[in-house]
Amino acid sequence: MIYWILAIVAVVVLIVGWFISTSNRINRIKVKIEESLSGVEIQLRQRYDVLMQGKKVAEQYAIHEQKVFEELRNLSQIPKNASIGELNEASKSQEQVVKGLFALGEAYPELKSAQLFNNLIDQLSEQSKQYSASRRTVNGNITKLNNMIVSFPSSIVCGTKGVKKMDYVHEENLASLKEVDMGMKL
Repeated sequence: MIYWILAIVAVVVLIVGWFISTSNRINRIKVKIEESLSGVEIQLRQRYDVLMQGKKVAEQYAIHEQKVFEELRNLSQIPKNASIGELNEASKSQEQVVKGLFALGEAYPELKSAQLFNNLIDQLSEQSKQYSASRRTVNGNITKLNNMIVSFPSSIVCGTKGVKKMDYVHEENLASLKEVDMGMKL
């Protein structure tokens, strides 16, 4: 009889230990997601700053391109602690402006010879690489969490904690952006 009680206690201790361990793992992944989201937010803020520099350069050379200027004027700051949806919306908006700036450079050959524009293109290319790396980190962490949510038995712990599947940070229209010669040496 005592062996049965010890066996039951051992099983309960193992289950409680597993539950706590899995719960802690979920919490660590959520912390990593928050941390990596801040990296994406930082990259989007930096791209915003570069695009504002681009606005100054573009205004100097191409007054007729009102669409690009209008998009730059309407570009909004990224809110602090932005949600994934807000980050995706900011990214989509910024991608449109980046494409417009590259098209502006193609439309105005004299702009290509400007050192300011060359610097802008280099900064945007580098910033895009850093943003992509930050986005991959966030999405990798989100994938870990989403896998735990859909996998048994960790789905039990996620269900009891109310953990829901998360959306990914998207990169809008990257394929069409790559069609523009981003490596143009102006």
